[in-house]
Amino acid sequence: MKIDIIIVGDLYVNCYIISKNKDAIIIDPGSDFEKIKSFIDSNELKPLAIVNTHGHFDHVGAIEDLKSEYNIPLYMHEGDEFLLKNAVEHASMFGIFGIKSSNIDNYLEDNQLLTFGDIKLKVLHTPGHSPGGVSLYLDDAKAVFTGDTLFKDSVGRTDFPYADFNTLENSIKNKLYILDDDVTVYPGHGPSSTIGYEKKMNAFVRLG
Repeated sequence: MKIDIIIVGDLYVNCYIISKNKDAIIIDPGSDFEKIKSFIDSNELKPLAIVNTHGHFDHVGAIEDLKSEYNIPLYMHEGDEFLLKNAVEHASMFGIFGIKSSNIDNYLEDNQLLTFGDIKLKVLHTPGHSPGGVSLYLDDAKAVFTGDTLFKDSVGRTDFPYADFNTLENSIKNKLYILDDDVTVYPGHGPSSTIGYEKKMNAFVRLG
């Protein structure tokens, strides 16, 4: 199992490529389609799906081009469909242009097990930053992809009208902090961490 990080877009989103035996899935292709495509093609990978942790504009911009290029589906929670639909408008409010919207092909559900070739992901619904925010647990690598729910030393913004800190805190404590301490946290922005570190050191949500 291989996990590669491609930093994309003006807001430095971590786009993750998980691959095994040349099969691959793409997590959060926020922008820079050509950069992502170049990595996939140069490594002779076969993309099977796009799986998004949430629908904010900085995480979705390259989805439509990747779907067209590789004829692959998009998986996202239905709760964030409104964000995906309004991605172009939301991006323009931040002075960011060139973002493309798309459509969800398959809705994610809490505790759902996704299987793509030999890659298996468990969906953890972790709302708070957005209604349909999810984290994706990869047991084979003891890794969790947390999107903008949990960062190293921080958490996602909850000052949006549809966001809520108490909901986010509940998601982190009851869905993420129950994972083993040595599970690697791969967030939507910034450096990786571990569950054990965040439980003890996170400035916003900690245990003990």
